[in-house]
Amino acid sequence: MPVSQGYSRTQILLHWAVAVLIIPQFLLGENIAEAFGKWMSSEPTPFNPAVVFHVMTGLTICALVIWRLVLRLRHGAPAALDSGSPVMNKVASGVQHTMYLVLILMVVSGGTAWFGLVGPAAGVHNVLKLVLLLLILIHVAGAVKGQFVLKNGIIRRMMKAE
Repeated sequence: MPVSQGYSRTQILLHWAVAVLIIPQFLLGENIAEAFGKWMSSEPTPFNPAVVFHVMTGLTICALVIWRLVLRLRHGAPAALDSGSPVMNKVASGVQHTMYLVLILMVVSGGTAWFGLVGPAAGVHNVLKLVLLLLILIHVAGAVKGQFVLKNGIIRRMMKAE
C-alpha cells in the first residue's frame, strides 16, 4: 500500500462522516431490536421510521467504509505515528484494521438477520456492536493520548488535509 504525506480531504471527510453516523446507530438500536423481535415472532410490526433510518444509515456507513478502503489502497495513507511502544503500535494498527472489518460485518450480520430472518445473525450483530464500541473507545483513547500526552499531532492529521 502506498504511503502518503497525509490524509486527503476525502479520507478525512469519510472518517468523520462514519464517526458521526455511528452515534445514532447505537442510540436507535433498541427500536430495531424490538421491531426485529416482533418480525421474527410474526407479530404485526408497525412502521417505525427509526428502523428505516437504522438500516439506511448502516448501509451508508458500509458504503463509506468501502470507499475509504478503496482510497487507502489506491492513494495510501500516512505512515503510522510511533507511540514509543512497539506493542502499542501494533495495537493501534490492529484496532484500525479490525474496526473496518467489524463495520462491514455489522451490515452483513444486520442485513442477514433482518432481510434473511436469521435469528443467530442478530446475535452476531449484537456481539459485534459491543466489539465495535470497545474498538471505538480504544481508538479515541489512543488518539487523545497521542495528541495530549505524546504530543504527536495525531488528531490534527484527521482534521487537516495534506
